[in-house]
Amino acid sequence: MNSQTTPTLLVEPNTLLREGLKRILAETDYSPVALASSFDEALAGWETGVSPFLLIMDGARDHDEACDQVRQLKERYASARVLMLVDQYDLKQIITAFQAGADAYLIKSVSCEVLVKTLDLVMLGEVVFPSVVLELLREHALRADGETVVQSAEKVPDGTFQTKGLSVRETVILRCLMEGDSNKLIARKFDITEATVKVHVKAILRKIHAKNRTQAAIWAASHLPADEHASA
Repeated sequence: MNSQTTPTLLVEPNTLLREGLKRILAETDYSPVALASSFDEALAGWETGVSPFLLIMDGARDHDEACDQVRQLKERYASARVLMLVDQYDLKQIITAFQAGADAYLIKSVSCEVLVKTLDLVMLGEVVFPSVVLELLREHALRADGETVVQSAEKVPDGTFQTKGLSVRETVILRCLMEGDSNKLIARKFDITEATVKVHVKAILRKIHAKNRTQAAIWAASHLPADEHASA
């Protein structure tokens, strides 16, 4: 454990699980400085001058409320990092958590090693979502294949992809990212160079305000209309 630890708040309504996490993290850089059963309890009396800090919170009991709390936290403490723990993975909930500002999203059955490594990445500024997200995105794409553009648009609170200024080529490449395609595979599909693909990917990330390909894929799942098999 490093000499400088990260101030960590742990919010978990289940007493047994809360104590278990406390013991797991006790010998790491993320030994909790505050334990609580609720979000409000955890933040009560928290020193605003301590920054950045890490919040590990339950997202299983009331996911919508947890996401609202993440939004509140980010508005109040912009540099705060948040790991949300859930009982199972659901694509819509993952997207909601990402949009709310969660920095990591893990199922409670992950190993201690995965938990700690995820926290390391989060404190380095990374956004970490489970690898199962790609499979969920593929399933989502298959289900959405027969939907109309209007039906898809009705589900998008922030408008369609067109409001982000994506070109037709960027849109089809974004769909490829949703499928988990590599730059090399995308280049082969459209008979372009990998360098050109990289340029398009960078433009996509910039336009939709995503930090990486995973974030872009998650954004696409809730914003792109049904695939009309367009080519560019």
